[in-house]
Amino acid sequence: MSKLPSIYDLYGPTSLLNLERSIAEGGIPTAMELAAILEANSEKPLPPWFIAMVVKSLRGELKRRPGRPKDSALSEIRFAIAKAKYPLYLAWLRKRERSCGLEGWPAVRGKDWWTGPPHERAARIVTEQWLKQMSWKAFLNRVSS
Repeated sequence: MSKLPSIYDLYGPTSLLNLERSIAEGGIPTAMELAAILEANSEKPLPPWFIAMVVKSLRGELKRRPGRPKDSALSEIRFAIAKAKYPLYLAWLRKRERSCGLEGWPAVRGKDWWTGPPHERAARIVTEQWLKQMSWKAFLNRVSS
């Protein structure tokens, strides 16, 4: 009776199936990832496609495409949400500035996103919530373009 593979065997970082799926999606493994997979699966017979991948990596033939990688669908959705929320926060902050000022309540006074004029604050708030990898300045530049 053969042993059934666990979830970790199927989807773990050292899984051959996970690597095959990643390659099918256009991903190119790094030398460190290949080394970890080779080390973890050295007791089993390795498939020919994996051996060819390791050989290409050792020869330096395995290269990533130049330039910044394309954004994933999830990051595009997160950007769209942030872009939609930005005018709402901006309108709220402008109204608040006219009515009672932007000093804020004690819980937010020390936060780094609660500084600057309303447009900066709105950008800081949406990047803090939705786009942690992007600076608020980069967000404003991308929205304005």
